[in-house]
Amino acid sequence: MKIKLVTFAPHPNFGTCLQSYALNYVLRKMGNDVEFIYNRREVEPLSQFTYMKIFVKRIMKALITTKMVKRIKKKKVAIKKPIASTIGLNQTPYIITLPQHRLLKFLSRFPIYRPLAKRWYYSNLQQRKVYKFTFLDGNFKMCRLFTQKDYVEVVKDADLFITGSDQIWNPFCGGYNPMMFLEFVDNGTKCISYSSSISQPEIPPSVKDRMTKALSKFSHIAVREQRSVELLNTMLHRTDVKLVVDPTYLLSAKEWNEFGNKAEIEFEVPEKYIFCYFVGDKRADVYERMVQDVKSFTGIEKVINLECYNRQITYGGGYTYQDAGPYEWVYLLQNASYVCMDSFHATVFALKFHKEFVHAMKNADSETGSQNTRMYDIFSRYGLMYKNYNDDGTTEWQKTIDYDKVDSIIESEIEDSMNYLKFEIYN
Repeated sequence: MKIKLVTFAPHPNFGTCLQSYALNYVLRKMGNDVEFIYNRREVEPLSQFTYMKIFVKRIMKALITTKMVKRIKKKKVAIKKPIASTIGLNQTPYIITLPQHRLLKFLSRFPIYRPLAKRWYYSNLQQRKVYKFTFLDGNFKMCRLFTQKDYVEVVKDADLFITGSDQIWNPFCGGYNPMMFLEFVDNGTKCISYSSSISQPEIPPSVKDRMTKALSKFSHIAVREQRSVELLNTMLHRTDVKLVVDPTYLLSAKEWNEFGNKAEIEFEVPEKYIFCYFVGDKRADVYERMVQDVKSFTGIEKVINLECYNRQITYGGGYTYQDAGPYEWVYLLQNASYVCMDSFHATVFALKFHKEFVHAMKNADSETGSQNTRMYDIFSRYGLMYKNYNDDGTTEWQKTIDYDKVDSIIESEIEDSMNYLKFEIYN
């Protein structure tokens, strides 16, 4: 079956990288022809003139040498934040447009386009590792959509569209993206979702009607949080929205171990270390106290911070590893003595590898666009609410995890989710 898979990728966030890898891996293992379709998000549509200016500027940047870049940076330091960092500060989410890049479409036909694009978007070692993982290692068959004609052609070529996983339906996670709701797909092509996440306690009124219209054509909908089940059943007047696990669950610990063994780490990994992976930075003071508490509790002094957004942030007086790719992320988490994080996927992998960990919420519960719903969901399902660090002096988080009990629940969820994925595809 020809399946077109739609979710976030390529992406520097390692959980995002790995959920897309996992679903693609499982679908291909089932014997399907899977093509990953993507575009680059734009919060506001750009005029051709503006886009040309940006294009010329970036081409010049791509052509100058690394030495010249260093000289320029010494004169002027500019900090560029990702789009997602500004989302959630407003009550009304951004509406993203489907890109229409006729110029890039034309240039993509030339052999020089791929090397220039690589230098354009993937300028440091970590980004080059993400590029290798995404485009060179055979993990995905990638298809970028540039123009309206591309959208029409990819629909004609598809037997089935699948959206998911990750927070693709969270309108505060980068904005409301019509691609993630398959708005370009006509009603004659089958659409389903697997483990798509809203990760919000409520759906913003400003996008509710549009979301309802887009999702009404989905024959099956499977999501990642119980709250998303409730919201969509109510909004769509359905009773069949299904709760399933994230795709990263679907691979065994052995498969992820083989994946992590592809890591190429540029430093000597200590025998014992605390692994830290924090996606957010709004609660940096809480993270620092948490890591220091873990050091005191475990007696482990070595701390490895893995950074995915090119920030200069170090917790626990440790080492910040800014050159990691997806393979290195899995390897370092798998071999850690203790794990500190604010990440959903780091939690999933800690559970997969039977690690002791402590988690801090990335947002305040009252914050607009807070992504805490997904964490409360996973902790409540496994009876692990005590693993949430409250920064109030309590030590409940130090309790060890009963993995016999947790594994029993997870194994049942995986079996149920795999069966439902097959049902979605073939029914």
